[in-house]
Amino acid sequence: MANEQKQGVGAQGQQGSGIQEGRTESSVVPDKDYNLVSVLYHALQGAETYSKYVQDAQKQGDQELASFFSEVRQEELRLAERAKHLLGQRLGGGRSGQGGARGSA
Repeated sequence: MANEQKQGVGAQGQQGSGIQEGRTESSVVPDKDYNLVSVLYHALQGAETYSKYVQDAQKQGDQELASFFSEVRQEELRLAERAKHLLGQRLGGGRSGQGGARGSA
């Protein structure tokens, strides 16, 4: 029945709840960790996209806009670094009972 549910979710083609339900059924990664990985991914994707915007603005001689896109890119990279740090704490911080150095005392 679990296989039928997973296939049914995929067959429906609903990306929102379908993906979430399919992933939750396997219970490989907790929702909060999955969400953190998603934030990291999207922040890095955004930074890459904004780099292209910077180049486009520079090619057109609009330094003000290039500066703005560069600022937005830096913010995305800052958020990606923060997400990476938080993810490292949660995945490698001794949550399996080993008492990692970064865990709360």
